[in-house]
Amino acid sequence: MKTANKIFLALGFAVNAALAMSNTGLADCGGLFLLHLSDKQFSTKSCSIKDSLTVDNYKVYGSFEHFAIQGRYTDKWSIKGLNRQNIASAGFEGNYKYVSFDVNVSSHPFVKATLSAHPKDSLFKVNASFAGGAIDMGNMRWIPDQKTEMVGTISVDWTSHVLYGSLSAEYSIRAHHINLSGTYLKTSPHNPDKEYYVRDSAGALIISANYGHDFSNSHLDAGYTFANANVTLYGIYHNEESRKRFMYMPLDATFHSLYTKWEREQVRTHLEYFYLAGRLSSNPNRFYETLAPNRALPASVIKGLSFAFLQKTFRVDADLSTSAILGGGSYRWNLGKRYVFTPTAGLDFFGIKGDLDIDKRTETTRFATINTYKEKTFRELSAIGTILSLECEIRKKGPVSLALVYGVSQIIPFYIDYKDQNSNKGVNAGEGTGPSQQHGSGPQSGAQSDKDKAGSLEGGLSDLLFRNGFATHLGISVMF
Repeated sequence: MKTANKIFLALGFAVNAALAMSNTGLADCGGLFLLHLSDKQFSTKSCSIKDSLTVDNYKVYGSFEHFAIQGRYTDKWSIKGLNRQNIASAGFEGNYKYVSFDVNVSSHPFVKATLSAHPKDSLFKVNASFAGGAIDMGNMRWIPDQKTEMVGTISVDWTSHVLYGSLSAEYSIRAHHINLSGTYLKTSPHNPDKEYYVRDSAGALIISANYGHDFSNSHLDAGYTFANANVTLYGIYHNEESRKRFMYMPLDATFHSLYTKWEREQVRTHLEYFYLAGRLSSNPNRFYETLAPNRALPASVIKGLSFAFLQKTFRVDADLSTSAILGGGSYRWNLGKRYVFTPTAGLDFFGIKGDLDIDKRTETTRFATINTYKEKTFRELSAIGTILSLECEIRKKGPVSLALVYGVSQIIPFYIDYKDQNSNKGVNAGEGTGPSQQHGSGPQSGAQSDKDKAGSLEGGLSDLLFRNGFATHLGISVMF
């Protein structure tokens, strides 16, 4: 795998060097700093170089991209995720009278092939794509709430082996444009030769429909997308003797989105709606705990921690429901002739409402006794705000066209309401396994506390801006 990455990385550099004087080149860098709170963080950064050469009916292109995605979530234990990659890709396109094709190879490694059929007038077009390969999903680190000298951070790698196929049809007649597409994605579990890793088994179906209409001096687009996914994640500890599963997460998710866009000369407007529902289910059987930290360590360590926190196992049921609406518009000015100065200002408004219902069951084993503790948590988030976007492009026209663009965006919340309603209660008599059982609810047995846990959202508006919901990008393009 490492050798293949080096080969494709070198290929990507070679393609970009060979096409340095081609007819189209683009370099772009950007970053999104979505969250920087005491218990939640998420940010992403990327830089890319793209180049292409078109000769008659053929096109050769190459790219190199570096990106880093990182996040952290803390709730009694901390989970940190990091995905940092350098990806090189190269592709070839061919366009003929009735058929077109496109083949793209990247350093994941990943291969995608697309075949298109269309009549001479191109009123109707059918596309079929097939792709497969291994995608590095990054690294996850589990940090226990009580560190010891014997047990520290558990670092887990995740690589997903993906196969997917898609079929789409486009039809255009007069001012009407219709597009229908369907995609099916499947991943298969693999066991790499690593100490800790995540393997997945997933199936996803995506269906979308889009309609466009050309008016005399404007254009209207509308569309709908439906997606359904079933994913099971397995956390595996591998030693010379065996493989032990310390994480089991079966997830189901459904996604709906609707949008409409309207453009007229320098004005653009849009309205979008999103809905996401997800569920994590627990399994009552042994070895199917949602998280079992005691199976993520060697037996010699477990024996020395017989009475420690690692004897806890967790079974979690969770239901997520989120809806959002986003709407707004932008205006673009075109100033100058030889040197064109194009500033753009955009203003969007959004509303978000979501809730997360969690049932967590903690089982602690001491000798032949299992102590079971149930915790129920309901979290709710409502937010209303605006997104302010500013972008400026400077373009030089001529035989060689050069453009420089810089943009920033900031989420400005008007209203945020975050509630964490926690209710703890003991298990019913008869639950649990083992020769002897103890049932309890911990220090807060029988108590229920409803509280507005503004928590990490506390602070003034200036504390939330720039470090939260801020995005920026800088790009340069050359055309011959």
